[in-house]
Amino acid sequence: MVVYLKKVSLYIDEELWTKFKEVVLKKHGTLRKLSSEVESLLQESLIDERIGKVFEKIGLDLRIPRSPEEVKRDRPKLRGPPSETLIREMRGRRIVKGIP
Repeated sequence: MVVYLKKVSLYIDEELWTKFKEVVLKKHGTLRKLSSEVESLLQESLIDERIGKVFEKIGLDLRIPRSPEEVKRDRPKLRGPPSETLIREMRGRRIVKGIP
């Protein structure tokens, strides 16, 4: 597979860039990996888009992000008694039977 590289110029906060270079230097022992680290960060930032395309391809409807209101609205309706009632009954039976 042939990879074509593109040279770009960016304006980045100087302090941020200095800290980034320090991290790359600590990680690799050289600054020759700056480009690959920037490329890696760019790929990570696009991963949500890739995941969305894969979900779309297999027919999953996934909207990111969902609002708290949507989550509450779309929760399944609970059936049966609340779990605390069931647990209380189970503990009561355990005490009656003498099980610790």
